[in-house]
Amino acid sequence: AFVRFYLPLVATSDLLTATNPLLAAALARTSDPATALAGYGVAFSLIGVIYAPLLVIQQVTAQRLLSVGDITPVRRFTAIIGFALSGVAALVAFTPVGVFVFETLVGVHDRILDEALSAMTGLWPVPALTGVRALHQGRLVAGHRTRPIAAATGVRTGVLAVVAFALTTTPAGAWLGAAAFTAGLAAEAILVTFVPAPTPVVPERMESESGGEDRLLSFSTPLMLNVMLWWSTPLIINSVLARTPEPDCSIAAFTVVEAVAWFLTAPVGQLQHASLALVECRETHRRVRMFGSGLAIFVTLLLGVLAFPAVREAILWTGFRLVPSLLEPAGMAFPVAAVYPALYGLREYDQGLYVRAGCTG
Repeated sequence: AFVRFYLPLVATSDLLTATNPLLAAALARTSDPATALAGYGVAFSLIGVIYAPLLVIQQVTAQRLLSVGDITPVRRFTAIIGFALSGVAALVAFTPVGVFVFETLVGVHDRILDEALSAMTGLWPVPALTGVRALHQGRLVAGHRTRPIAAATGVRTGVLAVVAFALTTTPAGAWLGAAAFTAGLAAEAILVTFVPAPTPVVPERMESESGGEDRLLSFSTPLMLNVMLWWSTPLIINSVLARTPEPDCSIAAFTVVEAVAWFLTAPVGQLQHASLALVECRETHRRVRMFGSGLAIFVTLLLGVLAFPAVREAILWTGFRLVPSLLEPAGMAFPVAAVYPALYGLREYDQGLYVRAGCTG
């Protein structure tokens, strides 16, 4: 049961995180790869903070269906937050707010600033699309229909790759990544919206017992804060790198390392859904925990292979055509990134248990 449930989620994670290496590979083939990678990396780290609160809608929807059987309040909540956060992203993209945020707060200037603003003009719809996708993915997780999630993510990755590499023949820089990412996400959101899923059977309860809008807000707010803090990490790192002697090379190298490291870490990225949907007693907890631990150890060893210079240089040159000025700082970061899977797997699994118990604080 675990393998049938979890393998499509692993495929989903792999396909989802493959988008960043694909975009990095496309941006590395533009006329000014360091600036394009740096500009897109900065813009994406900011849009990640903006849309981060909507990522929790998936867990909230699944938990709500498993405990109450009704997600009407979650739908309203998602629509309001999604449109509001896309409005914030549009302000950054099309008004002087963007210059203030990127130049004063993040610390990028000149060509990187121009590329980041260009990327935001393609990324501003991402929060609303993320909300739609997360709502319907949560519905499918609660109904144990994980294969359509993987299929939709596969379509997303395919659309993204086609758009990204088609635009490499144009003068587009960081905007290339933004257009491809948004197009792929839109395709995925549309597909999961129309996939039916059974509603879990739950004991009949009064609304006062199960909680309405107030309960939804108190349950969701700590999760949103958690994810926003998590997604602020790349933005903080980029802000520090923007103040180094060679900000374009530093940010570009970090963008590539982050993309590759999270792609290889992806198999443990869905352990939260496994503990949320499958742990029902001590015995299932033991089994799921044992499987998750073995998976995390295996993926940690896999990522650790990139600590060997010959391996990582072959991958970085073959996939990304990194010039020496980018290859050296990228290579130095991989041995540190090797611990991602073990730490991330533990975080995801335990968070799923807390969400299932309703203890998001």
